[in-house]
Amino acid sequence: MSDLMYLSQVALLGGVLLVVLRRSSYVLRAQVIVWMIGVSLIVLRFGVTEQLNFYSNDQHYYVSIVREIALLNLPLDVDWWLTYSKIPYTFPAAVLAAIGIAPSLALKVISLMCLLLVTRIVLSFVSPPTLRSTVTTVFLTACGGIGMLYSVLALRETMMMLFVTYFFVAKSPASRLISIVLLLLLRPHLAAALVVATLVVYLWESLRGKRRESTLSIATLTMFSVLLGFVVFSAGLWWQTGGQGLSLPQWGIPLFTRAASSFVGLQFLTVDSETVEYSLASLLFLRIFLSETILIPLLFVTTLLLRPNMTTTRGRLTLVALSLYVSLAANTNFTSFRQNIPFMAVMGMVIITTWTPVKQQIADTPSRADSIT
Repeated sequence: MSDLMYLSQVALLGGVLLVVLRRSSYVLRAQVIVWMIGVSLIVLRFGVTEQLNFYSNDQHYYVSIVREIALLNLPLDVDWWLTYSKIPYTFPAAVLAAIGIAPSLALKVISLMCLLLVTRIVLSFVSPPTLRSTVTTVFLTACGGIGMLYSVLALRETMMMLFVTYFFVAKSPASRLISIVLLLLLRPHLAAALVVATLVVYLWESLRGKRRESTLSIATLTMFSVLLGFVVFSAGLWWQTGGQGLSLPQWGIPLFTRAASSFVGLQFLTVDSETVEYSLASLLFLRIFLSETILIPLLFVTTLLLRPNMTTTRGRLTLVALSLYVSLAANTNFTSFRQNIPFMAVMGMVIITTWTPVKQQIADTPSRADSIT
């Protein structure tokens, strides 16, 4: 496909979305416009084919899957469908590809639509009254820079962020179960972290009763969740090796340092250098440019520690799930700041509602949450 045809499809798809969103929040329309500009600039700079090398090799993999599905060249291997196809992400894109949309662009559209849905949930949940508070909300929930980047790059992080966010705001058990199943197909250990976190929070609240949290209890819950993540990782290895003995991780300062760095997207400082693709300077620049990847988790943890008495079930569940998730990833060298993206919107919502208690009380009422679902 030529660059001109690709750009024409960008304009067509973006125009359709702008028409559909003409009565929606200006934030959603602005996201579509920024997406159109970003996608177009990347194609003009790198070309239709070379743009897939712009960030990571994930795009090549997803595009190949979309092409296979669009051409109905479907393997009969169940493991392929459950493990490798990432079907919640690639199948909708394959439908677009089957009607003539470029596979890479189809993936970018799906990523954008997930981001638009996340933004809509966030704005409905927080209801920012002013332009300034709206901008702050978009920044603190990663619906701005980082969300736009991944929608432009055609990565599945925006879809995982959508399902994680929906898991936290949905009141229906069936809706939450659907979110877990879809996450299981996209990133199994993320789904496992949410399931285990739900059980931990249930037990924690049952044992504590109506007692309010303190800074010490929040710190204890965080540390317990990190340790539990290490145990869950070991149990997973035991399961994969067919029960060849349970081997607990080598707990110590290096492992806890790696887990701590994972909270704020600085994993590259603690993993083996040969597993890091880019230079230290470029990685630090990327963190500064996308400062929300560091600020959101840092503000989230700090908020719960400074205002523990305002912690809700949603806050506890987010904290435990994030702690479990980063500790699972800390046991491997294949970690990046992308791993925290699915939790960014929920962390931001907790930050905002904790520091605006009146809105928090409104947001936590069943009628409010039900209106979102």
